[in-house]
Amino acid sequence: MKYIKQLNSTIEYYDHRADDLIPNYETADMSDLHTFLLSHQLPNSKVLDIGFGSGRDLSFLQDKGFEIWGIDPSQKFVDHAKERFPTISNHFFTTSLPHLDIPEELLHAFDGVIVIAVWMHLPKSVYEDSIRSICTLLKPKAKIILSYSITPRTEETERFFEDIDSNLVQDLFEKYGCTKIAAIENKDGLSNDRDITWITEAYEYDKF
Repeated sequence: MKYIKQLNSTIEYYDHRADDLIPNYETADMSDLHTFLLSHQLPNSKVLDIGFGSGRDLSFLQDKGFEIWGIDPSQKFVDHAKERFPTISNHFFTTSLPHLDIPEELLHAFDGVIVIAVWMHLPKSVYEDSIRSICTLLKPKAKIILSYSITPRTEETERFFEDIDSNLVQDLFEKYGCTKIAAIENKDGLSNDRDITWITEAYEYDKF
């Protein structure tokens, strides 16, 4: 399938550059996103980060008292997380959307799922399967934080970028019982030189 080639190319990009990307990601100003995240997650709840990268947001959540878990398709990022959080190294898994390979006991186990800077790497053809997979992880009334760039990417890169159809994303989340409850727009946190706009949305899972 075409999407497999697109996703694998993106994963290879992050695996090959992980040693440089990890310290770079740690420099990002995530204050707007983190404030938004805290306003939509219950204190001390169990949260899964899909596509956690350097573990920057996981560290922030852990410092705030959350029970943290993570999924990333890059083995390099997963190995780094296991080293960064050695007492909970069994909380991190190498797998990716649209189909998540995780232990069965984690189904319907999370109060929150965050998906930061991942969605623009997914082809539209896997939106629905990805959302279905996310919803299998959620407890009733769980929150999803979804953050993605909406600025078209023109740089030469092995990564796949999809122009986001925000209406389609919302419609599919609603199809699977998730209601959008908030959204913000902000500029890129990594560098003032990157003219990239981000959308961050919060959804609530309504099914019981």
